[in-house]
Amino acid sequence: MRPRSVLLVLFVAAVLLPVGCSGSHAKAAGASDPTSAATATTDGHGPSRDWVTEIATAKVPVVQVYLHRPGTPTPSTTTTTAPGAMPPIPRASLVSVGVSANAQGYAFDNPTYFKNPLVFDVVRNQGAWLEVSLLARPNHQTGWIKRADVTLSTTRYRMVLRLSTFDLQAFDGDRKIVDTHVVIGRPDTPTPLGTFYLTEKIQKWEGSAYGPWILATSAYSEALDSFTGGLPQVAFHGTNEPQLIGTRASNGCIRMPDAVDQRLHDLVPAGTPITIVN
Repeated sequence: MRPRSVLLVLFVAAVLLPVGCSGSHAKAAGASDPTSAATATTDGHGPSRDWVTEIATAKVPVVQVYLHRPGTPTPSTTTTTAPGAMPPIPRASLVSVGVSANAQGYAFDNPTYFKNPLVFDVVRNQGAWLEVSLLARPNHQTGWIKRADVTLSTTRYRMVLRLSTFDLQAFDGDRKIVDTHVVIGRPDTPTPLGTFYLTEKIQKWEGSAYGPWILATSAYSEALDSFTGGLPQVAFHGTNEPQLIGTRASNGCIRMPDAVDQRLHDLVPAGTPITIVN
């Protein structure tokens, strides 16, 4: 392997992923599953019943995210970190590739470090302003961006992960397109719960243990503040250890069969919502 390839692989592991994973035992994708479709979003924060999610794709070099919408009263409540919780990301004392904290909220670079378009899932469209989901910790943060800074599109794709059964499903509307068992986080480094979204798709480098693609998400580990010196961002990806499929063996990432990793890359766009339940 060339020295440059080694450095790139290490950088991906350090900056993006809390774990290197793998898989096997994929179940065949079946017909639509009305039960799964009806329960795919359980926290009230995901797509509506028609499964349409609005995606904002940046068209400016830097997108300023405002934690409080300009022109509205600033809440008087003070946000505090819960006892035992990991410190926020980004923060002033932490180098966060492509994202930085500022007085208004956060600044996100476009394109991303991996040269992909910057995307957000839209929570609320209010004309000139959009409330969007963020890659930030605590997880499930939202902020406001200018409508003029992005272009809008929609998707009917979505992913649902059930930790208790190690089962990952992907849907196009109500039609199931992927159904596979996966590896999830260990009890001491659990895969976080909630609704997130696919932030970008990163191709593996030579010698990577992560399968053909790294499907990065808007979730951060809630048990790790760093991983091998980088950010503990949660991702879905392939594996070189298929024997671990169906177990709790990762640092929080979701490992899947390489063939499924490739299929998801080919089908689902950045911005696809991902719901993770027990």
